[in-house]
Amino acid sequence: MGTGGISAVSDAGPLIHLCEIDCLPLLRIFETLHIPDAVWLETVEQGRTSQADVLRLSNVQPHTLLQAEVTQFIVENSLEELHAGECECLYLCRQIGVPILLTDDLAVREAAKRLSLTPVGSLGMVVRAYRMGYISLAEAKRRIVDLYDLSSLFVTRAIVELAIEQLYIYTNQSSYKNKAEERANFG
Repeated sequence: MGTGGISAVSDAGPLIHLCEIDCLPLLRIFETLHIPDAVWLETVEQGRTSQADVLRLSNVQPHTLLQAEVTQFIVENSLEELHAGECECLYLCRQIGVPILLTDDLAVREAAKRLSLTPVGSLGMVVRAYRMGYISLAEAKRRIVDLYDLSSLFVTRAIVELAIEQLYIYTNQSSYKNKAEERANFG
């Protein structure tokens, strides 16, 4: 399915939370989804996501990293407070030149921004899938509410409302753009 070359590295959170609401297939919007070993261990090996479901995505690229290099990266970037999977994700993004990091962890999002990476959480994944036309507005809204109501994702109602607002902002922008194009083609 992919998006013409857009890749991402995934931390455990989005894999777990999207799986909890049966939305793991939304990760197919990426041509390649890179998963370091520490994240695989935290998700699949600990039974928090199904190996079959993750592999069914068909865009997953597992990575075994040299721990000495990861440790050096952690020290150089003052990332000692983060977990192994989070550090491996940040390192992998930098190592392979992938600017998008899928994570729901606030500390990791801040570290990603310091490293000039773009963090995208589970809510953002649903918004992206809608914007790319993979799901309808109604399904996107329902999935965002599901992340709040059904998943283990810790998110406030205010953040959920902001995510839903992003759906409508995009819908209104698309509608305005389409109307402008129709007027231009008519005249």
